[in-house]
Amino acid sequence: MEELVTKINPGKSLFRLLLYMIVLGVSIQLVLMGLSLLVMKILSPESPFSLSFFQENTVALKGMLLISSVTTFILPAWILYRSESGIHPYFERINKVSSLQYLFVFAAMLCFIPMMSLLAYWNESMQLPDSLQGVQQWMRASEDSAAVMTKQIVEESTWGGLLINLIILAVVPAVGEEMVFRGCLQNIFGRWIWNKHVVIWLVAIIFSAFHMQFFGFIPRMLLGAFFGYLYVWSRNIYLPIFGHFINNASATITAFYYTRKGIPFEEMNNFEQEPIWVYLASLIFTVIFVVLYYRSTKKIPYGARLEED
Repeated sequence: MEELVTKINPGKSLFRLLLYMIVLGVSIQLVLMGLSLLVMKILSPESPFSLSFFQENTVALKGMLLISSVTTFILPAWILYRSESGIHPYFERINKVSSLQYLFVFAAMLCFIPMMSLLAYWNESMQLPDSLQGVQQWMRASEDSAAVMTKQIVEESTWGGLLINLIILAVVPAVGEEMVFRGCLQNIFGRWIWNKHVVIWLVAIIFSAFHMQFFGFIPRMLLGAFFGYLYVWSRNIYLPIFGHFINNASATITAFYYTRKGIPFEEMNNFEQEPIWVYLASLIFTVIFVVLYYRSTKKIPYGARLEED
């Protein structure tokens, strides 16, 4: 059995995954964008032949975001899984997940929201040394560019639009990103590094950096680590997918609520300082539910324990 587990070099698996992500993520999107522009030109010859169409048209932007999530994450991870099927346990579903465990994850994610907002505020307030001001300006430009796209997508006031946004911003990214980062990368790096704690935090750092939104780096890294522990403790990919979905869905629903109230996107993101007890309660209850979840995994026969590895 050990011979099968070590048959494929982790470097080869990592190269395959990155190759699939680049080739599928870029080529399919370019082909579809080209076809879309061609159809648009045929239907409307007087319209300008420009890629800015996908930035200015909300429907087109949402469509390309959905295609990007599928071709950059879901397809590459699935192809790697199929190509190494029976050799490496990507997307483990060894143990069944109880409804109580879903409840613990749901509660932990909601309780962490105030603390995550505080961490995001601290992260956004960071200042790099004068010698790195060029880097900081680039980081800020990247953040502002992402904010413009996010604003265009999340400012949705119809129930049908909310449903579409939940699919595009919560369901598909949760499935795709967890397949790649927790399912594939944690497995690949775990074949190089014996310490699972190191693997979880390394993948969490990569997960946060991949989003190219550096003023939210720390809270996103913590979320990535949490999803990593969910996966290791449960040995079931559905738990980190569920946690990721709750995080994205809560932000999407909040934006929908504020939009219906007529509150602009810029005001949604304004940080309002809460009393210190709110953040302490957020931290304490988050820890309580994480511990309860951890203890619940011990009741699963053959459940993975970090300290036993």
